[in-house]
Amino acid sequence: MANSFTSTSQYDEQIPVLIVGGSLVGLSTALFLSWHGIKCLLVERHRGLSPFIRAGGLSPRTMELYRQSELEATIREAASPTDAQVLQVESLVGKELAAMNISDFVTPASPMASCAITQNMLEPILQARARQLGADLRFNTRLISFQPETDKVTALIEDQASGKRSTISARYLIAADGGNSPIRESLGITTQGPGVLSHQANILFSADLSGPLRGRKVLFCHVTNADIQGILGNDPFNARSVLVVSYHPESGEREEEFAGERGIRLIRAAVGVPDLALDILETRSWEMAAFVAERFGEGRVFLVGDSAHVMPPMGGFGANTGIADAHNLAWKLAFVLKGLAGPQLLDTYAAERRPVVQLTVGQALANFAERFSERQTGDTAAPRLDYYTVVLGYLYHSAAVLEGTASSEQYEDPQQPTGRPGSRAPHVMLERAGKPISTLDLFKRNFVLLCAEAGDAWSDAGKLVAKQLGIALDIYRIGEKGELIEGEQRFQQAYGISSTGAVLIRPDGFIGWRQRGTAEHPKQVLFSALSQLLSRE
Repeated sequence: MANSFTSTSQYDEQIPVLIVGGSLVGLSTALFLSWHGIKCLLVERHRGLSPFIRAGGLSPRTMELYRQSELEATIREAASPTDAQVLQVESLVGKELAAMNISDFVTPASPMASCAITQNMLEPILQARARQLGADLRFNTRLISFQPETDKVTALIEDQASGKRSTISARYLIAADGGNSPIRESLGITTQGPGVLSHQANILFSADLSGPLRGRKVLFCHVTNADIQGILGNDPFNARSVLVVSYHPESGEREEEFAGERGIRLIRAAVGVPDLALDILETRSWEMAAFVAERFGEGRVFLVGDSAHVMPPMGGFGANTGIADAHNLAWKLAFVLKGLAGPQLLDTYAAERRPVVQLTVGQALANFAERFSERQTGDTAAPRLDYYTVVLGYLYHSAAVLEGTASSEQYEDPQQPTGRPGSRAPHVMLERAGKPISTLDLFKRNFVLLCAEAGDAWSDAGKLVAKQLGIALDIYRIGEKGELIEGEQRFQQAYGISSTGAVLIRPDGFIGWRQRGTAEHPKQVLFSALSQLLSRE
């Protein structure tokens, strides 16, 4: 793809960021960039959003990210009720083997609970919010070719309805074009991991399931009986459901078979009603796979989501991991494009995200092996971690983290935070003007300097350094007498500082720098720290 384009000095449009792919991660990328005030153009070859019921759970960390973009309330309003369940059953009308409530997914480490919302319900919300913030989203538009250059990426796109082609000049290109990413392949980026694990077919159907549901609010059912092993997904807001089953194309099985009698038979077996009236609306096949791209980009082109990594859905990590990619990359692109950070800051995207992705893929593979009684081998073997450690406790190591001492640790228990640089800033409940507020609600678009109650020297230095560097720096003093009040010194304990210490929080809510106590020259120390975090040294 990259080599098929002939560069020209004339452009129909010039844009800071071109995003290719308009599914969940591409839309999230457009949302986060627009939230930071960066103009972006997103192109998606399909005419509209997918109707399939997929990716039914957002982790607490993902909800923190959407909360930062002022979207949490809208998402929760559209989500499944908090008493919705995930079941293991012989069939929908048969014996329940296990049940788990969505409301169980809460942790003291976050002010956010998990959220049960399917991808087909979430994507329209992201689409509307991104457009509201100024993103240009063009569906039924495909990328014909692209050519990376020293100072830009030149791309050729086509409106498939009219056939009109346009030449785009973008400062950066983001590939959110799926697991079979043509952009990744054009760049010659290989993947590492076991690859395809199985072939799956999604059967979208409509049927009256009110009787079999028996009043239960069911999001997903893992169904196992003599006739079927699969996942039955239910959309509580529409008379639509989806059945996900394995199939074997290597043995001559075809996707088309699921649109007829075979699909009807499997759906009836999953529901447990032999004569269930139903209509099959659509079928779609996909590969359950596990891999990680050897590189997360090249030059001015970056990979996010499935273009960078694919993992089995066991554990619900895939979509959440891709959204975290988008959030990590968006703030860094914004700071570079605004001239607030050096371009080397963008190198920290892969340095931070790829090790986290490898850890997460390992957990998903361990879950896959456990469910299907398969033994992990080689580098796919992984120690089992608590769910909240996987989604909240991962650690970053890069030039955008000033750790003080070298560390190779990949995670920590988020319920016992250390406040170390490279960790997600801990959630601590505070009080402002008589109302409760989480520390996480202080993190918006800017770097944030949190000072302990006797950290006036850091607060004063922060004002001077921000002016000197020409950046916006949000400064808060926390303590019994501060603007933000907290008791029992939980803030100091969680962040690992004394009453005279301070921490710098990056726009993505990760700790970039920490000083446990006072310093002889706080202004020079803070200036050096921020300059390094912004790749300006």
